[in-house]
Amino acid sequence: MGNDIDQTTIISTPCTVSVQTLDRPWHLETDPQNIGREDRWFDAVRPNAQEAPVPGIIQQVFPDYHGVAWYWHLFRPAREASAHERYVLRFGAVDYLAEVWVNGVCVGGHEGGETPFELDGTQALRPDQDNLLAVRVLNPTQEPIDGIVLEETPRDHKWLGEDCRPGRMFNYGGIVLPVEVLVVPAVRILDVYANPDMKSGNIDTAITVRNDENAPAAGQITVAVGPDRTGEVLETAAIEATFAPGETVHCLSVTIAGPHLWDLDDPYLYRVVATVEAAGEDGASFAHQHSVRCGFRDFRVVDGYFRLNDRRIFLKSTHTGNHFPLGMVVPPTPDLMRRDLLYAKASGFNTVRFIAKAAWPEQLDYCDEIGLMIHEESLASWNLEDSPKMAERYDLSYREMILRDRNHPCVTIWGLLNETKDGPVFRHAVTALSLVRSLDESRVVLLGSGRWDRDQTIGSISNPGSHEWEPTWRW
Repeated sequence: MGNDIDQTTIISTPCTVSVQTLDRPWHLETDPQNIGREDRWFDAVRPNAQEAPVPGIIQQVFPDYHGVAWYWHLFRPAREASAHERYVLRFGAVDYLAEVWVNGVCVGGHEGGETPFELDGTQALRPDQDNLLAVRVLNPTQEPIDGIVLEETPRDHKWLGEDCRPGRMFNYGGIVLPVEVLVVPAVRILDVYANPDMKSGNIDTAITVRNDENAPAAGQITVAVGPDRTGEVLETAAIEATFAPGETVHCLSVTIAGPHLWDLDDPYLYRVVATVEAAGEDGASFAHQHSVRCGFRDFRVVDGYFRLNDRRIFLKSTHTGNHFPLGMVVPPTPDLMRRDLLYAKASGFNTVRFIAKAAWPEQLDYCDEIGLMIHEESLASWNLEDSPKMAERYDLSYREMILRDRNHPCVTIWGLLNETKDGPVFRHAVTALSLVRSLDESRVVLLGSGRWDRDQTIGSISNPGSHEWEPTWRW
C-alpha cells in the first residue's frame, strides 16, 4: 500500500490555483471498540484495512457495520505551495462526523452529513513527498459513541434494528462526496453570493474573502457578469478594499439592462466571475478568481397561487429520497444523478422535492440547465429528536445547505420540516425563519409538509423578502 499514489486530476486557473482530486486508492478499517485515536491509527494504514471507494459508504465494504471507521489515502501534492500559498483539503461531504489528520497531525473536523467543509493542511503537508491522509468517520448508532446518538442527529429516515421496513433508509455513513487538495493564495475568495432581481436587473453580490496572512492586504475586487453560454462580459463593477486577517465580506452590485429571465422552458443562466487582487505589507501579491452561475427569476405565492416570473403556474411536483442502486446514496455512475431528473422533466413535472435530504451539487447544476424547479430540505427536516444539541444541529444543517445552494435559480423553496408534530423541533423550526432570511431573502420558505402540528395560529409559508409566516390554508 505504501507505493499506491493516486493519479491526480489537476485544473488550473489564471490565478495558478490547482485542484487535485483524491479518488483512489483509499483504504478502510472498522474501529468497533473506538480505540483508534488512543492507539494513533492516524499514523499508519492498519494492516487489515480493505480497499474502499471514495466517494462511497462504509457499508459497501463492511455491509453490517455501523459505528467508527477509518479511511486512509496516500498522495503526493500536485505542486508545491509557495510561501504565500496554502494547502487546503476540501471534502464534499462526510456522513456524519469527520476528524482529519495529515501525516499524524490533526488538521480539524466537521459535523454534518451532506455539506462541504475545508481544512487548512499547510503546516502538516509535505511537498514532493508521500503524505498520509487519515479520516476518522463516526456513523452513529442507537448506542452513544462520543456522546452522539443516531436519533439525535440530522439523519433523514436512517434506521437500525429489527423494525427496518420499506420506506426506512438503512443507516449508511462514510465519505460520500469527493475529496480534493487545493493550492490557493493566502488571500482568496471563499464564497460568492449572487442575488439577481428581475425587476431592476441588479445582481447584488456578497463576496467572502479569506486572508491567512498575519497582516492586512490592500487591493480590489472586480465582478464581471455575462451569459453563461457564451462567456462574453456584459457588465463589470469594482471596489477598492482592505482584507484584514481572517474573513471579510464585501458587497457590490452589477446591473444588467433588460435581463433575460430564467424560466422552465428557457432556463437562461448568467455567470458571475469575482476576482480579488491584493498586495501584502511585505510586497507579496495575491490573485484569485471564483465564479458562480445565477438566474433572474421570481417565485412566490400570491392569493394562494404559485407564480413564476409574475405568471400563475400549476405546480406539478414529484419527490425523491435521492437513492441510487448499490450504495443507495452514492451512485455507481454519475449519470444516475441526472437521469431521474431528466425523466421527471420529460414526464411533465416542473418541480422535484428533495425530501429530508439535500440534492447533490451536480444535480442542482443540471436542474439549473434544464429548467426544473427544486424544493429542498436538509437532513434535519425529519425525525430529528430533541436533545441538548438539537437547535445547534438543526441550524447548522440548514445554514450550510443554504450557503451551498443559494445561487441556484432552480431552488425555489426551502422546506424546513416534513411530517413533524408539535414539539421542541417544530417550535424551533418556527423560529428558524430568521436564520433562513439572514442567509437568503429571495425564496419561498415552507414551514412543514403535511402541517402535522395543526396549529392555525402559525402560518405555513414565507414569501421572498417576508420575515413572517403567512397562512395559506386552514384545517
